[in-house]
Amino acid sequence: MENRLINAELQEIEGQEQQGFTVNDLNQANWCFRKIRALKEKINNTKVLADKERERINDWETSETKSAKDSIAYFESLLSDYYIRLKQKDPKAKVSTPYGKISSRKSAKWNYNNEDELLSYLKENDAALVKIKENIDKAELKKKYKGGVDPETGELLPGVLISTEETIQIKSIE
Repeated sequence: MENRLINAELQEIEGQEQQGFTVNDLNQANWCFRKIRALKEKINNTKVLADKERERINDWETSETKSAKDSIAYFESLLSDYYIRLKQKDPKAKVSTPYGKISSRKSAKWNYNNEDELLSYLKENDAALVKIKENIDKAELKKKYKGGVDPETGELLPGVLISTEETIQIKSIE
């Protein structure tokens, strides 16, 4: 039943959009809200269908590529084993073919087990390596300086402009 009502509302919209329409009373405003509700339902139904299709396509993609990804991992492990054995014989060994290369690189990896301890050390011994980020606490600023005025001196806060804006909110019940 709900679906038939929504379809009726949607069919009624098509003619009104072409004619033009002006809201002049509460009844007409209610009519607009019914149309908004029907259109939101249409959007929601389309999104649900699209999400189901995306999920189905993603599942298909995963199943179609799983075997190939497993095979790639297998061949990469064969190449890694080969390269390790080759490096044992010649530490400067390289593998290069028209279809790919195998190489290795040594690098230092830093693991920060206790950053608080390191930060304390650097504050005492090399403060230039410590970054300090300053931010304005805007929530507290608005509480303390209501209207952008310093309560003690009556001065306006520099660097801030306060304007009043009115926004219209339209909320339809779904």
